[in-house]
Amino acid sequence: MFSFDQYLAIDYGSSFLKGVLFKKVLGKVTILRTESLPVVELDENEGDPFEYNIVRFIQSFFPEETRFLLNLGIHNLFVRDLTVPLTSEKAIWEVLPFEVENLVPYPMEELEVIGKTWRVGSENSEVISFNVHHSELNRALKPFAKGDLHLSCLSLDSFVLSSLITKYYNSLIHEKTIIQLDIGGKYSILNILHEGKLRHTRQIYLGGEELTEEISKVLKTDLVRADEIKQNIDFSLFTENLFEESENKFLAKYSISQIQFRNIKKFILSKFDDLIHEMENSIFSLPESERPEMLYLSGGGSQFRGLAESIQTRLNLPVNRYEALGIDDPSLVTAIATGIHFESKSQVNFLGTGFAKRINTNRFKLSAFKPHLILVTISLLLLFGVFIIGMILDNRKIAANKKILIEKYKAGMGAEISEDEDVLEAASIKLKEERKKTEIYRLFLSKESILDLLNEATEQFPSSESLPFVLDNFTFEDNYEIQIYGRVNDFADIGTIQSALAKSEKFTNIQAQNKRLITGVTKYKVSFKIKMDIVIPKDDI
Repeated sequence: MFSFDQYLAIDYGSSFLKGVLFKKVLGKVTILRTESLPVVELDENEGDPFEYNIVRFIQSFFPEETRFLLNLGIHNLFVRDLTVPLTSEKAIWEVLPFEVENLVPYPMEELEVIGKTWRVGSENSEVISFNVHHSELNRALKPFAKGDLHLSCLSLDSFVLSSLITKYYNSLIHEKTIIQLDIGGKYSILNILHEGKLRHTRQIYLGGEELTEEISKVLKTDLVRADEIKQNIDFSLFTENLFEESENKFLAKYSISQIQFRNIKKFILSKFDDLIHEMENSIFSLPESERPEMLYLSGGGSQFRGLAESIQTRLNLPVNRYEALGIDDPSLVTAIATGIHFESKSQVNFLGTGFAKRINTNRFKLSAFKPHLILVTISLLLLFGVFIIGMILDNRKIAANKKILIEKYKAGMGAEISEDEDVLEAASIKLKEERKKTEIYRLFLSKESILDLLNEATEQFPSSESLPFVLDNFTFEDNYEIQIYGRVNDFADIGTIQSALAKSEKFTNIQAQNKRLITGVTKYKVSFKIKMDIVIPKDDI
């Protein structure tokens, strides 16, 4: 079946909104375009900045789109790692709210809970649960409550990020335990995956904005200028004197003194040192056999030169980007992962919760299915068109065949018939009449006459010279039976007559009966009766 779909995946970061427009045709998903826009902060009396930025982003770059994918930030909900003493998936989901109840600061009536099992043992199951307050769901759905906007999936940024590993586990990725680090604007996301499944996620409050603010403070410049300076650091801050010439050019270009630069560098290195220390704490909390074997790095704050090598040295782990997965821009990783998560079988989608279903009033808008309705309409038009054309062609064939039948009727029956009459019915009536005539002929005219039968018997009989014989009586019954009464000189002559008659194709079942000797005579002293049936032709049966 022809399949077409198009949707926009939005990554609402702490500093920028990133959007990736996907198109799906015949099961193949491709990226049409990507866009990004800085997040605008609003005062309390100016409204909700989340709704304002979402609507502003859509109207600025994608006003014609109607289907969207969105993620809640990890800071918008509560993530809990649980050990549940059950092994049945169904039983785990039934008891999950009760397991979480004492671990969150809100009553369960105000929360929606979704869990994912990452390991099932013989007695226990390891589960990671995502618990979101109703107010956060209401806030996330509000921008899509008007017009033709339709939210198709509401997930979690850290979980969609893990979908990249889940999808390619055992194909491009083979390490048993993997760490993901996404460095954003205000905070970083740390994921730990075991055998392709998310087992732990946490938020680390360090991002690129903090570094921008420090640069702005040291250089006494605005944040826009400070961010430009940060983005244009084209040498490694994590090595000593390897790029001295590049450093000097950089400092001269932006009028930065050596003292200012040392202060900036010291601050940046200390923050990344804190980040790596937090990662070490998470790694050392794992059992020795489940320590990570690979780290994947992403996010806009991860673009400092030499950062990947520095982390690799500190953690003694190979550090990779997502180039092998076809993702070149580290700041777009989460947005692209959102689309990959939407196409995966293992989803975390808060739109499926009871509270979201009640408030997501646009869930069943027909406009969201416009492409599908167009395809269905075209298919129905083609179907009815082919059906009508088929009817017209069939009627023409029926009319042509009727003319042929009329001609055959005239030639075969020798009679005229109008086009309005049913040729088959008229032919059937005519056939019945002819059958009656044929029956009369078969009953009265097609029978063998007695003269024909007598002539056949005479021709088959032995000659009078070879076998003296006297015929006493010849009887022809209506039941196709002949009886011959006669006399011969000897009993053996009866057998000779019987054998001679058996040679005829018109007689069958020839029997000699009533054989007896006549006393007081010298000639023709043995009388007999021969009884035989007439052979009926198959056409007369």
